[in-house]
Amino acid sequence: MKKTILTITLATLGALVLVMPTLAATAATTVSFSPASIKVAPGKSFNITITISPQGVSNYAEKVVLNYPADTLEVKSFSLGNAWIALTQSGYDLVDNTNGVLVKTAGYPAGISSSVVFGTVTFYAKKAGSGIIKLGDSSMAFEVKNQSAISGEPMSFTITAPTVTVPKPSTTQNPVTAPSQNETPITAPAQPTEQPLTQTAAQNSLAATIGGFMTFGTGSVWIGILVGLIILAIIGYVVYALIQRKK
Repeated sequence: MKKTILTITLATLGALVLVMPTLAATAATTVSFSPASIKVAPGKSFNITITISPQGVSNYAEKVVLNYPADTLEVKSFSLGNAWIALTQSGYDLVDNTNGVLVKTAGYPAGISSSVVFGTVTFYAKKAGSGIIKLGDSSMAFEVKNQSAISGEPMSFTITAPTVTVPKPSTTQNPVTAPSQNETPITAPAQPTEQPLTQTAAQNSLAATIGGFMTFGTGSVWIGILVGLIILAIIGYVVYALIQRKK
């Protein structure tokens, strides 16, 4: 019984020793996105920088796969970082905006053992919505003799239209105030009054009255002349009589 337990223990330790390097290599390389989250308006573009961190294990090539929601995002372009050499073979280079998949593979001739920018992706925000951009399961890190999966935390995005603030109309009304004592009150214009008869109008009225008297209301010119002569004769006789009396 003791020999059996000892045998199992030694076998387990041996298996762990053999597996540990593989596990370490598998968990070594990571990917990070910058920014880790973003907010953008529909119809706008934004950039994501992809950084590879080999965690001390020298890498010579990377295959980075991104998954994103194709109904809200679209890949517009991708640019590799400095010193990377793109691998464009089928299965290693792909932009699929229908299914939301981006695959980019590149080698680093001198190898990397510290964090290096792999590339920059430009996304276009198609419509309002939210979601994540994550590292695909088929992402791989290629070392000298081994290859391992790459891990990394997803980044979140929110696409929302900016809020439009409509100014409220002012409800303040100008109060009606009584005029102050120093103000001159506004009065209605005076109604026009009847103008008195002019001197000419009075003379014409008097002449019309005398004319009516001398013609006895007939309006005849000859009667008026005759009456006028009679009056003159009477006046002349009266003047003559007065002169004779004084003598």
